Parts: sequence; structure tokens; C-alpha cells
Amino acid sequence: MPDVYLLGKPDEIEALAPGDPPDEVALCLNTGPLDREARLPLYALLEGLLIEEAGGLESLVHEIDVDGPYLFQVNETVCNKLASFEDEAIETLLLHWRGCDAIESLQIDQDDLLKFLFELTHLCKIRDQNAELDLYLYHEG
Repeated sequence: MPDVYLLGKPDEIEALAPGDPPDEVALCLNTGPLDREARLPLYALLEGLLIEEAGGLESLVHEIDVDGPYLFQVNETVCNKLASFEDEAIETLLLHWRGCDAIESLQIDQDDLLKFLFELTHLCKIRDQNAELDLYLYHEG
């Protein structure tokens, strides 16, 4: 199963148990083929970091089970930056992100990648307007 971004209340998301469907406690965005290796360049671009330094922008907060799934919290600075982006800035970010090796190797259609980026930005905008919500990443393991 691909990773899934979850936007919801921390106490509800972190209370997920093995077998619980995350879409019952949070808004979800499936990452499709965008694994951690493909997401880190996005975070690095947003934060002005090297890709190797961007790994800490998804931090493990909960092992739902020993062998997974796992919950990672997405750093709030990433969310805040994405929430501040307007359409034109999102398209510019996409052009830079598409040039990264990890994205090029996936050969994702530009329109699909842009749709994903708009949806992720939309989740961040919702989070920005509601202080009780946080953005997580659900990883099967």
C-alpha cells in the first residue's frame, strides 16, 4: 500500500490501532508512487536544505505495530510553507521538483504530479486554518 498523508486531530490519528482504516479519523491523500525518496526533494526545496538534511522533516511519532504501520508527523514548517503557496508558486515548485532524480525515475505524468501537489497544498491550507489539526504520513512498513 502506498503511503498516505493524514490530516486530523493528533489524539485521534495517534490512537490508530492495527487494522484501523485511517480514512475514518482523518482526511487522506494517497501518495501513489511517491515514496520517501521522492518526497524528500520536495521538502528540501521548500526548506532550502540538502536532500540528506530533509529526512528529519518526517519524524516517527507512533509505531502502530512493531512491523508497521507507522505514523510520521510532517514538520509544521513544511505545512506552513505549502499553505502559503498560490497556484503560480505551486506550478514553479513543481518544475523544480520534477527535475530531481527520484521524481524523474518514477516517470509520473506532469498533470498527475501537479494534481497531487495541489491536493497536498490544500491539506496544508486546511491545517493552517484549523490549529487543532496536524499533518501525518501513514506508512505500512
